[in-house]
Amino acid sequence: MKELSGKYHMKQSEIAKKVGITQASVSQYLSASRAGGTRMTERFPKIKEYADEIAKRIAAGESKYEWYSVLCVACKDIRNDEEFCKMHRISAHLSGCDVCSKD
Repeated sequence: MKELSGKYHMKQSEIAKKVGITQASVSQYLSASRAGGTRMTERFPKIKEYADEIAKRIAAGESKYEWYSVLCVACKDIRNDEEFCKMHRISAHLSGCDVCSKD
């Protein structure tokens, strides 16, 4: 969201429409009240790389059906990162989670 708003100068209402969420949700993500903040992207830089690629595609006018493919690859890749899964289990208090270990 921050990339779309900052780098690509998109309005919150435009971001909301392209991403398929409300303008209020965009506002919350931009203020970090809904997002995990920068700690996650500092620890796992590939998340930022994927987010930047998706933002570039959205700003270029790709339909969600086109940029969703990058999102799907990102999710699969991140779910296969054992360190990410460990950190997520701890931070979200998920003692029995096995989502990442499933194919």
